[in-house]
Amino acid sequence: MRRAVTIEPHNIQIDATPPPSPASDEIAVRVECVGICGSDMHIYSGHHPTATFPRVQGHEVSATIESLGSNVAGTFVAGERVVIDPLVPCGACYACRIGRSNTCPTLKVIGAHRDGFLQEAIAVPAGNVHPAGTLSADEAVLTEPASVGLQAVRRGVVAAGEQVVIIGAGPIGLCTALAAIDAQARVLMIDTVPSRLDLAMSIGAERTILADSPQLDADILDWTDGDGPPVIIDCVGHPAVIRQCCRLVAPAGRVVIVGLSDKEVSLPIVDFTYKEMTIVGSRASAKLFPESVNLIERHREAYSRLITHRFPLGETGAALEFAIANPSAASKVIVEID
Repeated sequence: MRRAVTIEPHNIQIDATPPPSPASDEIAVRVECVGICGSDMHIYSGHHPTATFPRVQGHEVSATIESLGSNVAGTFVAGERVVIDPLVPCGACYACRIGRSNTCPTLKVIGAHRDGFLQEAIAVPAGNVHPAGTLSADEAVLTEPASVGLQAVRRGVVAAGEQVVIIGAGPIGLCTALAAIDAQARVLMIDTVPSRLDLAMSIGAERTILADSPQLDADILDWTDGDGPPVIIDCVGHPAVIRQCCRLVAPAGRVVIVGLSDKEVSLPIVDFTYKEMTIVGSRASAKLFPESVNLIERHREAYSRLITHRFPLGETGAALEFAIANPSAASKVIVEID
């Protein structure tokens, strides 16, 4: 069985390992394709705070059932296409007990803390496996980023008719836009790259603004009839963007922070009092894979537009290097395993 192993930063080797034999509560799957995510780039570059080497990366996956552990026999059938939630929480802590296992303090992520899907086959916990419905392999591989966008929209309590500003039109920002559009919200997207904003318009954004536009604040106020947006979602994670979100959001509005960073951000305390803004974080997703499959089924063409480049398993290193070096051209890069 072939697999791509990140030995150290910027060094991936293709090796062979025996095929998996699932434990009683596991399912062995044959991997079809894997999406490259920003966190994969951080691991590959050596900038991920908790990942270790060597590591088989990859947490966005489309796969088919190969064999079942003894305790899951009959749940799925061989050959069935599935999607796999990469989060493995403890199941016992406070966060897990209240249904927010995505924030478990000892959370393990397949592809970061344990070997992931950039290999031909793998055994995973049965509870993480979900039917892919009518999705093709290309559509199914987008389930994980779609779930991240759906989580962000849920955290922002986005309602039909609301105007939502999303900063960052990378794959997660675009998936967040699609989840907001599905909720019948109106979406404005901001990014530094014109081609990303063109893609945002093609999937249903109502309006876009370049991040360096001197008219940005005025244009957003005009779009919201002077109120400011009730919801702003950050999909960048830069301190300046967080401050921008808090400055632009309407009084009594909501700010959702999806972007990741180890930097600190300073904010004027008076805005918390005067605006009574709500600021929430959003991490991965909390048991939203079945809903995300349904979401993609409703917007197949739009989600499919996100895939821009393909590489075979043997060129996984080249796929990551390309994604890192070409952020304006590469939206979603996928690695085809077979």
